[in-house]
Amino acid sequence: MPLFFFHLRGGPEGLDLDQDGLDLPNVEAAYLEAHQTALDMAQDWLRQRQNPRGYAFEIMNAAGEFLVELPFSEALDRQAGRRSANLPRAIKTAMARGDRMKRLSAEVAEQVRLVQENLRRSQDLLNSLGRGRARGE
Repeated sequence: MPLFFFHLRGGPEGLDLDQDGLDLPNVEAAYLEAHQTALDMAQDWLRQRQNPRGYAFEIMNAAGEFLVELPFSEALDRQAGRRSANLPRAIKTAMARGDRMKRLSAEVAEQVRLVQENLRRSQDLLNSLGRGRARGE
């Protein structure tokens, strides 16, 4: 399963980095996890008379690439019945980035394979040249 990190932006700390992350099946599951966590944290902060609307989760993948942002205000508005118009676009963007990352990873893996093959052939050629010189050819 992919690893997702939920960095918390806002407040006096600025950016609080998630050092552990969570293994989740996909970006949609990561978004839903962030949504529920934002609601839970917001409830605690509201009880303490703190305004959670200035906070947001920045969801990143294991490669450190930004996938999607979830403002706490969006989660609170959804809970109150006001649906955010940006949710479908954000998920589509995150999915497109995930697809691009998979394609690029496959391309890099293929390039590494080709380089390894070329190195092996070069080593074979150098070895055969060395044997030829040793025999006086």
